[in-house]
Amino acid sequence: MVGELEASAGDSPDVRRALEVIRRNVELEARLIDDLLDVTRISKGKLQLSLETASVHEILQRSYEICREEIAAKDLKIEFRLRAERAYVEGDPARLQQVFWNLIKNSVKFTPAKGRIVIETLNPTPDQVEIGTTDTGIGIETEQMDRIFNAFEQGQSSITRRFGGLGLGLAISRAMVHAHGGTIKAESGGKNRGATFIVTLATVAAPAVVAAVPESKGPRDLALKAKAARDSGPRVLVVDDHVDTCTGMKMMMERRGYRVTVAHTADQAVAKAEHETFDLVISDIGLPDRSGYELMQELSATKNLRGIALSGFGMENDVSRARAAGFSEHLTKPINFDRLDEAIQMLLAEPEAAIRS
Repeated sequence: MVGELEASAGDSPDVRRALEVIRRNVELEARLIDDLLDVTRISKGKLQLSLETASVHEILQRSYEICREEIAAKDLKIEFRLRAERAYVEGDPARLQQVFWNLIKNSVKFTPAKGRIVIETLNPTPDQVEIGTTDTGIGIETEQMDRIFNAFEQGQSSITRRFGGLGLGLAISRAMVHAHGGTIKAESGGKNRGATFIVTLATVAAPAVVAAVPESKGPRDLALKAKAARDSGPRVLVVDDHVDTCTGMKMMMERRGYRVTVAHTADQAVAKAEHETFDLVISDIGLPDRSGYELMQELSATKNLRGIALSGFGMENDVSRARAAGFSEHLTKPINFDRLDEAIQMLLAEPEAAIRS
């Protein structure tokens, strides 16, 4: 939604500065919520992975792209030394990207302006790949090394006050690396002597054919995609009682080529489904007149519609309730639109797709 406002804000410096402040705060809040949800899933043993053969080098590149603006803002020098000849692993690309993004972002956060970050890979053995992130930042003191991967730890209170954050990134990264059967360790010469984080994962054979067709997702490409699909794109019913949420989802989804109808109550959704044909319903669980579970049960029975549940809760019982009600997918808020797009495409391509959290 902020992206849409930025695109139509014109050249007013004051408006753009205000929108940038809003963006930073929204992204920070979303990141904190995601981290807290991940900590809960990890503590309950509910972390789920969607495994596939993935290139570590491609994931590192995507992780770096996320941090590119922050790197440029601090005038940091980035050096890639991707020497691993075997760089494919069996992993969840989204979760591994989260790990490497955390490590790169940590290096950016704790490295002074004009410092250096080195990202490298190598194969210590043919069946292993090491991914190292080394910086010239504030370092890790010896007495803090054993606690650096604990949740809510950032070494010492002065660091928390100076740099902010909850100290969850490394704890989450360690849990995700362990879930992939790998290891993660930290090394440092001490205070103000930089730090190195090394992730080790098992390698697998590269795919027989690796698709190398980049997909541009710039504003112009998305607009062209939406225009081309305007008369033939999938029809989606979005149900949420929060008007701003509905408006934002409609705008973002239409830019991706979907034809979107919105409803703010379950009754509105049923009425629209009586007069229009939809390929999919995306519904919030907490609706003012009845629950999204009840709505999905009705639409599934009367219209044979599949659906994606949106909820602020992502525990196992929440996913089970969504499955029982007829939802094929369950996504937790705040919604990542790339993940939502992926879920929609999966359901449209695979009618019997399994539910994921």
